[in-house]
Amino acid sequence: MRETATALSELRSATRALHEQLEASLPVADANAGREEFLHYLQDMWGWLSGFEAQLWQAEWPSGMNAAARDGKLAWIETDLRAAGMAGAALASLPQAGYRPALDTPAARFGVAYVIEGAQLGGRVLGRTLAPALGDWTPRWLQGYGEEQARYWQAFIRCAESALVTQEARREAAAAAAQAFSSLAAWFAQRQRMRAGNEVRRVPDAA
Repeated sequence: MRETATALSELRSATRALHEQLEASLPVADANAGREEFLHYLQDMWGWLSGFEAQLWQAEWPSGMNAAARDGKLAWIETDLRAAGMAGAALASLPQAGYRPALDTPAARFGVAYVIEGAQLGGRVLGRTLAPALGDWTPRWLQGYGEEQARYWQAFIRCAESALVTQEARREAAAAAAQAFSSLAAWFAQRQRMRAGNEVRRVPDAA
């Protein structure tokens, strides 16, 4: 028998504070953010996703998820970085977070996917904010699923609710989502500290 709480409410409750803290810490979310901040965001997102995207989406999923169409976000980012002028050698040398979440259960996979698919919703909002700074460039990452965005999100919710029918499964998914958010936040913070350190080293000593 299905228990009262919904999978979506469990996922949101477990990650709300982490999500808010992450958004508040990202330079790309600042009102004055521009192309440079966005490119840093893309590089760092690529570094986080690179360790597990294929494993996540090539695992077993309900047919309604259309997992094959959700795979390939690394390729979206690579398309954008190349469009911004990054050469293949520079792409190959981008730092990687080395994040390898446990993906051996449906609940764990839904938890991690919640973070990634939710980022597509945030990307549409980010795109509107960054539009004046990006000019004619419409990055692939910010397009997400395009006109199909709402349909993909609703499909995710339906599949999650169908798969996570016990409290144990919902808690496992929520814990996986929270861990993924924490990992992403830590990686972004690490990359920001590294860039700040590089800027300090570039400042010439005072005469």
